Amino acid sequence: MTVMADAMREREGAREADGWWEGRAYASLRAVNALRLQILDDWLSHWFAGAGPRRIVDLGCGGGLMALPLARRGAHVVAVDRNLPALREGVRQQHALRAPARGGVQFVHGDLLAPPIDAGSADLVLLCDVLEHVDEPAQAICAAARLLRPGGRLFVNTINRTLRARVLAVWLGEGLGLIPRGTHSADRFVRPDELKTMAHAADLRATDWCGERPALLASLRRRTVAVRPHASLAVGYSAGFTKEER
Repeated sequence: MTVMADAMREREGAREADGWWEGRAYASLRAVNALRLQILDDWLSHWFAGAGPRRIVDLGCGGGLMALPLARRGAHVVAVDRNLPALREGVRQQHALRAPARGGVQFVHGDLLAPPIDAGSADLVLLCDVLEHVDEPAQAICAAARLLRPGGRLFVNTINRTLRARVLAVWLGEGLGLIPRGTHSADRFVRPDELKTMAHAADLRATDWCGERPALLASLRRRTVAVRPHASLAVGYSAGFTKEER
């Protein structure tokens, strides 16, 4: 990751101490994660034939907003991030929630582009709200693919590089204070065709797509970003990939 990206993540870590799970700093991220978990749950039901993934790796996990709910469902999650304050908050939240009967999260300090995890050891890898914050998204895709066993799955959530996405995510979202200013650089948004090309180069095959449609009135009323599933990928979207077996 670049100095600019590192500096941004340090600013994130310096925001209000309880920002990931309480308070305003990450309220919108918590809200949209509910939809992403819903999409992922739906895809997991046919990806793993109801058995569920045994080992999940969450790259760029932040404070564990995806990792902890998945652990509560019984998964074993390894959550990787360079932001130590965010990881500490994830650990505190896990302690506050108490350890689940099955599963759990292991928070690991590391670079998502070179995660300290064995190759081929994961059933599922997550890249949520990550690709739009790194200079080399293709490297992030390759790092994720390296961790997957043959037949394993990659779940990506990111933002399309369109004028509509720039208007909604940056001009309105950040301009109205629904998202902290400086969160996004629209030039780093990733088009679906670009993502598909990156994935193909890493021996990953696209299997599932789902767009997100912002609910503007609900967002303004709640003062947090509200999104709904949509066929269009013009703004935010989720994508699912499988690692080809050789």
